[in-house]
Amino acid sequence: MSRLILPMIILLSAVLLRGYAIEWMPVYGQILNGMPWVFTAIALLLTIWFSRSLPCASVLVLSGMFILIKTELQVSLDQPGALAVFSMLGVMLPCCLVLVMLLPERGLRGRAGIQLCAAAPALLGCTLGIVKYYPEHAWVSVLTAAMPVRPWPGYILSFQSSILFGIALLTGLLILFRQRKDAVISALIVLVTGYVTLVLFDRAMISTVMVSAAGLGLIIVMIQSTRDMAYRDELTGLPGRRALNERLKGLGKRYVIAMMDVDHFKKFNDTYGHDMGDEVLKMVARHIGRVKGGGLAFRFGGEEFCVIFPGRDLEYSQPFLEELLGTIEQYSMSLRNHSDRPQELEQGMQRRGRRAGHRKSTTVSVTISIGMAEPDQGNDSPATVLKAADTALYRAKNNGRNCLAW
Repeated sequence: MSRLILPMIILLSAVLLRGYAIEWMPVYGQILNGMPWVFTAIALLLTIWFSRSLPCASVLVLSGMFILIKTELQVSLDQPGALAVFSMLGVMLPCCLVLVMLLPERGLRGRAGIQLCAAAPALLGCTLGIVKYYPEHAWVSVLTAAMPVRPWPGYILSFQSSILFGIALLTGLLILFRQRKDAVISALIVLVTGYVTLVLFDRAMISTVMVSAAGLGLIIVMIQSTRDMAYRDELTGLPGRRALNERLKGLGKRYVIAMMDVDHFKKFNDTYGHDMGDEVLKMVARHIGRVKGGGLAFRFGGEEFCVIFPGRDLEYSQPFLEELLGTIEQYSMSLRNHSDRPQELEQGMQRRGRRAGHRKSTTVSVTISIGMAEPDQGNDSPATVLKAADTALYRAKNNGRNCLAW
């Protein structure tokens, strides 16, 4: 969710600063009119460069909306053709963006990814093309009559389209709550941009400032995504080894480094398989990432993790690490008995809805060992303190595991 904060601030700022843009038009008109094209072009190039099909689809939908507004909606909505395009845009825009949110990411280096990327823009373009060339068709007339614009003073978008935008927004937020997806964030940026633009459609330069802000937001999302690819561990979601190395460079003279790993993890992998081993690592990472006391969690590699307490000492950090030990020890995971999995698809679908307590499963728990260290006369650099914490971790292993040593 935090990924949405900065783009949403930019979109809100665009609405608030629209009046200044109008004042600047006589002097900076060409620059302001060119900003939407520049920002969307940069965002599009970034999605292609990093082979991201769904963010690319969102950029194309945004561009398609802006092109339609500039080519078909620069006249009064009292004209039947313009009203039909506006009404259909209010329907198809949220529908296309929900499609982007639900589709899987396939990249842009294969036919499947390119098809997924083109699906939503093509649907938007084809539907609006039909409306443009057949504005007097019966179903178009029914649509515009059933969705009257200007339901309230100063609010242009129809009530029915507003509901569709609300459903699309709720869908995106629910998906984003369950799993962080840059494609959903990109689609939500375009969704909010489209909604604000259509609601305030009678305001001067609203499409120009909103699309410019959206393009800038999409660029920021792609940059954040690229940074995460370099600094964040893909499996656990924690910052990885490179991020740890960068953080170590900024530590002052007072800090604590704790090294930890999962006890008997190789044995667990051999017994239950690497897929369950990955689930254990993700579970442990979730708990380590929530460590209290201002600790910063990182995945060091394999089953090893690291937590840094900047500006703290051993006495302060110890209770929080002991609490972490107990939390992980008390957490139980249910492992599905794959030998009991039904062979028939229909039977599997019937059983899939049962509660987990009615399935045959094995409950397991894991523990971790922790070693911690702080700077002293013999360890006066982050590298030596990190090594001292690793040495303390081995002492914790020798002391019987599931304990803390320093």
